[in-house]
This record gives sequence, structure tokens and C-alpha cells, in this order.
Amino acid sequence: MFSSELAGLETLARQTRHEPVSVEPLAGDVGRRRYFRLTLRDNRTVLGVVYPPEEGDSRRRWVEAQAALRGRVRVPTLIADDGSGNQIVEDLGRTDLAARLSECPGERSFWLERAADVAHAIAASSDATINTPFDGAFLLRELELAREAVFDLHLAEPLSSDDRETHDRWARALVAEILGHPFALCHRDFHANNLFAVEETVAVIDFQDLRRGPDAYDLASLLWERSTLEWMSDETAKAVVLKFASRRGTDPHALANRLRRVLLQRAWKVCGTFARAVCLGRGEAYRRYLPAQLSLVLRLLSSTEEDRRFGAVLRSRTHAVC
Repeated sequence: MFSSELAGLETLARQTRHEPVSVEPLAGDVGRRRYFRLTLRDNRTVLGVVYPPEEGDSRRRWVEAQAALRGRVRVPTLIADDGSGNQIVEDLGRTDLAARLSECPGERSFWLERAADVAHAIAASSDATINTPFDGAFLLRELELAREAVFDLHLAEPLSSDDRETHDRWARALVAEILGHPFALCHRDFHANNLFAVEETVAVIDFQDLRRGPDAYDLASLLWERSTLEWMSDETAKAVVLKFASRRGTDPHALANRLRRVLLQRAWKVCGTFARAVCLGRGEAYRRYLPAQLSLVLRLLSSTEEDRRFGAVLRSRTHAVC
């Protein structure tokens, strides 16, 4: 039932009396972790997670973040961990919030507002210092990696020295602006594929990158990423921003303006993540998301000189894929 490479997970399952009657491999993410749904003899299911050696620090941070969030936010229960890269965790179900929002349009407002409540609960939590906060070097590096992944790898059209300087000047100006925003604790990947409807609340997974950052960061992930791009409207997003602003006690108009700039940074970063995953053969499923993400970046660019000049560079090279 288990393959030889899953000997550690098999041992952990046997030792903790979670021996399955069936094992279902699950789709992974852009990382190298592997996931399996284990169906037990009583028909319950749990998830087996296998971290390769190079992901050991990610496992440690997941455990610490789970402990920090537990009690404030609904997170999966850690059932067993052998300390050697194998875990058994609670299964939150087969349908993530992205699928539910897509399949049940009438429920979107309800669940998005519940998700905004959870984003606020994370933001209001004390920083467990699991990861260093966002800083200029970190945010700028994300944009540099996006430039490399989109232009060099995906489009096979590296920028000229002048166009690269246009990109880098834009990136520096955007990061400097974002660093002036209020900071709060962020999940960092608060998109609907990492959220699950559980009873009347929203549960979160994949929280090992928890860190302090711009206060609108998790809203950017929630409202304008991956599957939500297909149906998200300004009106729907506005209601969620108002809910989050109310919970945070901040001016909604100012928050909306900050959200737009943070969203621009994250959207370009995500373009790079998707492009790199596709080119390295680790995420072919992300290919279908890339055109919408690139279009989002173009739509978010403002009338500032830096934004206009980078927009011209981006449009000249992506017109065939946007």
C-alpha cells in the first residue's frame, strides 16, 4: 500500500494506530512536500505529509506556527510527528474554499466575510517570530525573481539593460511605498486554496510562512488570486475590505488604497512563482492561472512614471499571453 520511499510515514501510521486501508496521493504545491489522504478502517480520513530533507525547516516552522495560531484560528490538528519529516494531520476535507466559492456563488459573500474575520484574527495575533518580517530586501527579491522567471525563463526574452533598469526602478519605488504601510501579522498565502469552510468558520492551512507584513497583504491573497480572478468584482471585494477595516479599526478608503499597491507587488511575485513552477516542470496546473495574473498586474499599474514605464515594457512582451 505504501511505496518503499514512504517507509517513514508507514511506520508513523502503524505506531500511532492510523494504519490505512487505502492511500490516495494528493496534488502537491510549488514546494517539494508530498501529501496523502489515508482512509482508516473506521472510514475516517487523515492526511499524511512527507517532507524531504531539504524541507526540514519548513516542517519546523509549520509546527511552530500551528501552535501559535491554535486557539485563535481554526487550524488542522497535528496528530503525530516523528521529527524526521513525516506527519499525520487532521483532514479538513476534499473541498477547499476556492472550489466552494466557484460552485456556490450565492455563498460567496458569507464565506469571504468569514475569511476576513480570520485574516483579522491572524493580524491581531502577537508575532511568534517564526519568520523574519517583510523588509525591503525580501520584497525586492521577490520582484527580482519574478522578473527572471517571467522574462528569462517563461518568455525566453530577457530584458535589455535599459528595460531591466526600468523594471528595477519600478520595483524599488513600489517596495519603498509599501514599507510605509502599517504592519500586522500575515498568513502570507491567504488564498482560497489554503482555506476550508468548517462548520461556520474558515480554517487555514499552509501557514509556515507566517510573518509580519503590510496590513493589506492577506486581503490581496484572498480577493485577487488564482481561482477568484475568474469571478471577483470590485463590489464583492469592497464589502470584504469594509469588513476587515471595521474589525481592524482602520479607515476603509486608506486600506483600499494600500491594498491596491500591496496587491500589485504580490501579483507580480505570484506571476514569477507560477512561471518558474511551469518552466521547472513542478506545476503545470499553474499555466492556466498565469495569463490572468499578468493581466491583473497590468490593470493595477497606476499613472506614476515608474508604473507607466514598467507597464510599457510588460505589455510589449506579454501581449500574446495576456
